[in-house]
Amino acid sequence: MNKRIAIIILNWNGWKDSLECLESLRSLERQDFAIVVVDNASTDDSRAKLLEWISTHNPSAHIDAIINEVDIGSFHREFKNSEYIYIQSSSNGGFAAGNNLGIRLALQAGCEYVWLLNNDTIVDPAALVTLEQCMAQDVGVGMCGSMLIYYDDRTVVQAIGGVQFNFLLGRGNQLGQGLSTDDIRVVEPAKDALTYISGASLFVRSEFLRDVGLMEESYFLYFEEIDWAVRAKPKWKIAMALDSIVYHKEGGSIGTASRAKRSALSQYYLNRNLIRFYMLRMPWLIPVALLRVIREWLRLIYQKEHVLANTTFTALVDGLLMQSGPRKP
Repeated sequence: MNKRIAIIILNWNGWKDSLECLESLRSLERQDFAIVVVDNASTDDSRAKLLEWISTHNPSAHIDAIINEVDIGSFHREFKNSEYIYIQSSSNGGFAAGNNLGIRLALQAGCEYVWLLNNDTIVDPAALVTLEQCMAQDVGVGMCGSMLIYYDDRTVVQAIGGVQFNFLLGRGNQLGQGLSTDDIRVVEPAKDALTYISGASLFVRSEFLRDVGLMEESYFLYFEEIDWAVRAKPKWKIAMALDSIVYHKEGGSIGTASRAKRSALSQYYLNRNLIRFYMLRMPWLIPVALLRVIREWLRLIYQKEHVLANTTFTALVDGLLMQSGPRKP
């Protein structure tokens, strides 16, 4: 019997990407799911554009604007198939906070699975059914990822599910990044090396959510997924569905694309939250994180990347002070 599924799309000033993502969901082989669109206090006309698209393409769709957690707690009914729920957050609490609003609502509605999907993705028609099949094969799997392919070059792999992270070096690599899509099957066994699933496409079981809890919101951006995976061990396993294909634009809006120069925003959160993650989850390895960030700072000074060097130093200080949430002005 098919399980109830909620697909959560988080939007922040990116309605054009979100509409392309929503349009691709209409081609999924399985259509008995609900879509929860969470707007993270966008400052553009995202709300109007998204609601217009929902009403135009799905005139019978139910649209329920939810403002805060109190309203989410009072939502006491199951989702309908092909239903759209729109959550308007009153503030931008970051990646985890926005997705957690949708997750709370999905749990209230009795969903068995939740699919977190970046708004800058489009999906292959078989992407959802293969994720569910992956979960059905092993009840011990709490999180499952997709095969992420570059949106702008669909012959190249971005990541096989997610990232392999070396805790002794304080760094990780996207598994299979740069491989030709023709070579995927050759490296299939490498998926066992996954440390955590990429948040671009993250399929989770409701039992996992109730057991481990929601994503840690204090990071604001980055390290939410690895934090989740570390908290889940050793009880829960992670997996990836090789045939669940998702095309990802990979962080173009905030400058995190691996094939482009990193933005100051990305540089700050990646380095601050590296320190924060080790302090929260692996305090005995804090020197690893500090050395990693200091080395990055010195490298940028040597290369005369003054803006990024200053940003990295700020991240180092804020990390040591355990600053959380958005960067302070």
